[in-house]
Amino acid sequence: MVQVKQICYICVGYVQGPMCSVIAQMCPEITVTVVDVNKERIRAWNLDQLPVFEVWLSKGPAFQ
Repeated sequence: MVQVKQICYICVGYVQGPMCSVIAQMCPEITVTVVDVNKERIRAWNLDQLPVFEVWLSKGPAFQ
């Protein structure tokens, strides 16, 4: 059985953003990396007020 240790998402939109945030919170043993050419989009995801509402996301920076 293959054990996933790292995930990299390219282009963080309104679907991928919440999805990788939930994976990062629910699976702390997996390193989740997000890359995007849009620096403003990454900045928005690191704010206390996230750019989208998702019930599973807790308050705080989504991406470091």
